[in-house]
Amino acid sequence: MIPALPGQGGIFSQIFNTVMSAITQTNIARQGEIALYNAAKQRELQEKITIVQNIQHQASLDLTREQGDLNREFQGNEGRLNRGLQQHLAEINIAFQGNEGRLNRQLQDNLARLNREFQANEGKLNREHAAQLEVFRAELQKWCIAEQRQLQLELRQLDALLAREMSMANRETAIAAIVKQKNLENSPIFVTAENIITNLNPEDTPILRILLSPPVLTHDSAKGNQNFPVSEEFLSNYLRSFLAKYIATGRPVQFMGGSWRSNVFREEAAAENLFASLRVIPTLILDSSATSDNFYLRFGFWHINFKKYRYKTPIDQLPWLEVLYDFAKQRSLNWQQEINQRIADGETETEVYADYSKETIERHQQNLKMMEKERKYLERGNKDVTRMDDRSYSVHKNDYNDLAEFIGMCHALIAGLIADEYCLIFLPPNERKTPLLPQLLPEMLAKLPAEEQNIITEIAVGYYQGLYDYLATEQSALIPDLRLDLALSLLSLPDKRWATAQLYLSVQDWLKLHDLLIPEQSQLLNALSAALTIDDLPYVTKLNQCLQGLGANLQLSVIESCWRRGLQRAKNGEFSSAITDFNQVLQLDSSALSANIRRGLAYYQIGEYQGAIADFDQVLRVNPNDAHTYHHRGLVYQKLGQLERAIEDFNRALQIDPNLPGVLHIRDVALGILEERKREADVKRQRQEPEARERQRQQEEAERQRREEEASKGKEFTFEIITVDKNGKENSKKSGKGYQKEEDLGNGIKLEMVYIPAGSFMMGSPSGEGNDNERPQHQVTIAQPFYLGKYPVTQEQYQAIMGNNPSSFKGAKRPVENVSWNDAVNFCQKLSEKIGKTYRLPSEAQWEYACRASTTTPFYFGATITPDLVNYDGNHPYGAAAKGLYRKETTPVGSFKPNAFGLYDMHGNVWEWCADPWHGNYQGAPQDGSVWDENNNDNRYQYYDVLVNIKNDNRSRLLRGGSWYTSADNCRAASRNRYSPDDRYYVCIGFRVVCSGAWLP
Repeated sequence: MIPALPGQGGIFSQIFNTVMSAITQTNIARQGEIALYNAAKQRELQEKITIVQNIQHQASLDLTREQGDLNREFQGNEGRLNRGLQQHLAEINIAFQGNEGRLNRQLQDNLARLNREFQANEGKLNREHAAQLEVFRAELQKWCIAEQRQLQLELRQLDALLAREMSMANRETAIAAIVKQKNLENSPIFVTAENIITNLNPEDTPILRILLSPPVLTHDSAKGNQNFPVSEEFLSNYLRSFLAKYIATGRPVQFMGGSWRSNVFREEAAAENLFASLRVIPTLILDSSATSDNFYLRFGFWHINFKKYRYKTPIDQLPWLEVLYDFAKQRSLNWQQEINQRIADGETETEVYADYSKETIERHQQNLKMMEKERKYLERGNKDVTRMDDRSYSVHKNDYNDLAEFIGMCHALIAGLIADEYCLIFLPPNERKTPLLPQLLPEMLAKLPAEEQNIITEIAVGYYQGLYDYLATEQSALIPDLRLDLALSLLSLPDKRWATAQLYLSVQDWLKLHDLLIPEQSQLLNALSAALTIDDLPYVTKLNQCLQGLGANLQLSVIESCWRRGLQRAKNGEFSSAITDFNQVLQLDSSALSANIRRGLAYYQIGEYQGAIADFDQVLRVNPNDAHTYHHRGLVYQKLGQLERAIEDFNRALQIDPNLPGVLHIRDVALGILEERKREADVKRQRQEPEARERQRQQEEAERQRREEEASKGKEFTFEIITVDKNGKENSKKSGKGYQKEEDLGNGIKLEMVYIPAGSFMMGSPSGEGNDNERPQHQVTIAQPFYLGKYPVTQEQYQAIMGNNPSSFKGAKRPVENVSWNDAVNFCQKLSEKIGKTYRLPSEAQWEYACRASTTTPFYFGATITPDLVNYDGNHPYGAAAKGLYRKETTPVGSFKPNAFGLYDMHGNVWEWCADPWHGNYQGAPQDGSVWDENNNDNRYQYYDVLVNIKNDNRSRLLRGGSWYTSADNCRAASRNRYSPDDRYYVCIGFRVVCSGAWLP
């Protein structure tokens, strides 16, 4: 139903109103009856309305009740549906949460797996990085130790050289001082000192001179005249014999026996006096004296660079008489022991004593009684037996000899210690000698009691210990070897503890030098063995020699150390470090195939597959039946993707050992991958074959087009290109090639046109070069290739087209001259008509582009030109070139070298007309290489009617290239000139022609 508009009734209301109006109009007469009738009907209608209202009220009550029932039923159903929906939603939620949990767990598992893989890879990379750093650190430490050792050696060498230089510098002063002392006779050895210094040679190794100041007995009137029983001659002979062993082993020492000339100068006074004279000479003074009771031994020592001599008293108040008595006591004790032993062996006293003289028996018995008397004296609480009354021993001459040898041994001991110090500390490193005294001590000390032998040995070793401790502060890199050398020299001693101690100190110094922890002594050799490398082979050789001398069963092996360390590093995943160790094993023993195998496996782990293959190849060359190595190499080939070779190795391994674990499975996997690859390759090949055929077709078509294009350029010709320096000297020469086409002008006359490719160039001159009319320099792009005359138009070519020759310098091959711009345009017109192609004069841009031929210098030859290259006035050179020939006429075209395009005479010979009218500069010039003419287009010069129309155009026209008449500056590629278009009476103006488009593909 259409609703009523505001203020209007509905459509039924309108119809009702219309009908009621019609009834009213037609039945106005019966209105009364109708009114009565309507009233009756109205009452009846009212009654019916009441009945209907009652029915409607009852129906409304019934409807309300029914709606309530329906609402309650609906709410019940709605509640049930809601509860079902909620339950269903709960079930879905539970299921969703379960799935979400599973997904989350799967996600977490995947994340955990990826994290583990990442951490594993990160750990592997970190381990490899650490291994690489360890290898680098080890190599760096090795290098540092070597450099430190070398530097310390060089410093010692320099010290020694400096000392020698100082000695030579001070020699004259020393000689003067000795001469003065000689005149005063106040030097203990003035004659010897002068001779030593005079004969000093700076090239020789400095020699340690050893001087003996013999002992002097100081008389004590209270004790009688007891002479010291050791003579100067005996001491001199003893020292000479001892030091001869030093000299025989190449040690630079010299004993100056008998050189002492004065008893006035002794002790510190003598040392002071000699130091003033001999300070440029390494010197040792052995100075001794004796009283009736005591013996004194002193020494003075200095080297070349000493500021003050060293003076010490190592033996002070030695009771020499008690030493003599001790020898007598020991001799008597030995005699008594022999007597007792013989009697114990069954001889009678009578038989035993019959072998000795009465004097001998009495002397020994007297000494034994005296010894018993001393024992009892000491038991009574006395401490000094020298205070005994009537204490006398019977001394034999052999006892005096033993005393003399003891005193000689004391001198030799000091001389040996100082000589060893000199050879170890003060000589240059390349002349250094290890201590010799330890090898001589056993023989020297043989007659002394064991206790005294130990004391003297301890003193000597302690002295050396001090020397090596001093060296350790300055030469730490050398000290392990030096201590080991000392240990070797101490092996000659009966007590091996001294050598053992030095060996362990050497190992400690070695570990310290290599920045390694120093364990307890029992583990020192193990720590050393774990760190040995091939560079330590000399050290280990000496160490093993020392261990053998000590009777140890242990021998260290560098190969074994590197092998064990390599295995452990490979086990720890330090593959790069392991490779370094296995390298050293193979350097020491190239036949150690196990090292090849282990190194190959380490290479495999770090992805150095070629290195692994090389190692496995080496093993299989020697042992072709090693199944495991075939297996390992197959794995490498598999990593490299070379499955055929991998399968071949797996098959070979299984052929040798069918039960080799895992190989069969790996081989089958490789076979499966190989078959899949072949299938994929076949599918790919089938898919790519049409594409390949199409590519081949396109390549062939491109090649065909290229050949056609090359052929379309014309006939190839070759030529020589040269360049010169700023002075005009040739600095390069190379071959070039170009393409040309020829036009037949009749009578065998040819017009050669050279192909000029498209390209870009900077036209004009930069600031500082040329003239202002050549600027601004600007880029021009020649979009299309063109052909340009190989030469300027010759007289025979002009004659063939124009029928005349206006040139002054006649010659068929010379360029035509005495031609105006109009003549040149007319030539182009007639040439075009004769040949059937469009010829014209080149634009100025085309001419310069063709002239430069991709160069940027003022000339295509370089920075300058010479008359040997160009026909110009040689009296006016360019740049740094010298003056040269001035020919005063044209030359036949092609007489000089061409540019890189194969064009000749672009510089000099004749000026060449261009199509453009003159412009004073390049402001507003076109950049496409076209003719710059505001009045006419680029092609207007090719049509006769246009030529007629421009006869009154007298604008100046451009010329380029210079001529035989001009200076070198006018021949530059950018140089510009102008003349009136009708000027023809110039013997230096010609032209060449261009053809655009006619021959181009």
